[in-house]
Amino acid sequence: MTSFKSTVVAAFAVLLAFATVVPSTPASADSAALSIVPKKTYTIEPGKSVDDKLTIRNLDGEEPLNLTLRVVDFTFLDDGGTPKLFLAADAPQTTWSLRPFLEVPEQVSIPPRGSKTLDMKVAIPGYQGAGSYYSAIVYSSGAPEGGNVGLSASGVTLVFTSVPGQVKENLKLEKFGAYDVQTKKYSFITTKEPLNMAFRLKNSGNVTESPTGSITLRDMFGHERLIEDVNPNQSLALIGQTRTFYSCIKLKAEEVDFNGARSESRTCVSGGLWPGYYKATLNLLYGQNGNNTEEIVSTASFWYLPLWFIIAVIVLLLVVTYYVRKAITFVQTKTGRRTKIKRPSRRT
Repeated sequence: MTSFKSTVVAAFAVLLAFATVVPSTPASADSAALSIVPKKTYTIEPGKSVDDKLTIRNLDGEEPLNLTLRVVDFTFLDDGGTPKLFLAADAPQTTWSLRPFLEVPEQVSIPPRGSKTLDMKVAIPGYQGAGSYYSAIVYSSGAPEGGNVGLSASGVTLVFTSVPGQVKENLKLEKFGAYDVQTKKYSFITTKEPLNMAFRLKNSGNVTESPTGSITLRDMFGHERLIEDVNPNQSLALIGQTRTFYSCIKLKAEEVDFNGARSESRTCVSGGLWPGYYKATLNLLYGQNGNNTEEIVSTASFWYLPLWFIIAVIVLLLVVTYYVRKAITFVQTKTGRRTKIKRPSRRT
């Protein structure tokens, strides 16, 4: 039963993490019976605390929702935004753990179609050093130990706290270029029009980082287009994480209706790139907690050669080759005739 519980919670964590990658309305993450806030972010000085509220809604119109709340640590699962929850009861505390400083109720009961607002508190001791600290509040229906876990009522709230002061900030660029989100590969020569530019950063510091910046894309004729915000969702590179950030070469935003609420949907669409050679320049900035702003600058290039363009070039080369050979043959024939005409007669 414990493994089943872990699987269920981890599955919903993936869904919630997705909400940090795509734009959302004022944050709420909904399962079939549970609506919660997927992310909380604070900046708290040593020796101070923040009192906040957690609002939980029961979307089921017939059954009450009995939840158990638990604070666990998490790290990254891959180079995206998916968290890996440490759900085992004996899981060691991470160096960035917020568990000792985060207080939430252990249980709550919510009537059908009702909601409850719970008190939560984050208190940072005066001796705590500067840096980033984070943990997750896990919601599950059933008993705290060994009880049933309702598949329709599990979720996670990720809680991030920044403690100001002098910290170690160290982001290293590992890769930059045209990127295919489906294959998760960078391309130097591609027959498919790139929709995204991406860069991969390694965070070796002791704070989470949310880089900002722009990408300038220049074609072989000198025409430029600017990707103004390379991290529009303010995604984070966690401590020790190597994370890939990607943005649309051309972004299409439109409002959609989701459960009766209007939200903005963003999708990558064709940028109308012409076949040829492209050079991209990345300008990144990062820094927090009053530390110096750091800059990363890099360049990358790629060739966009669609199949129709390759076929057209081959046909053109064949046509040119044909007429060049025909012209050479014609010139050689003319030259040969002139030589025969100008040749003097042999005397006897």
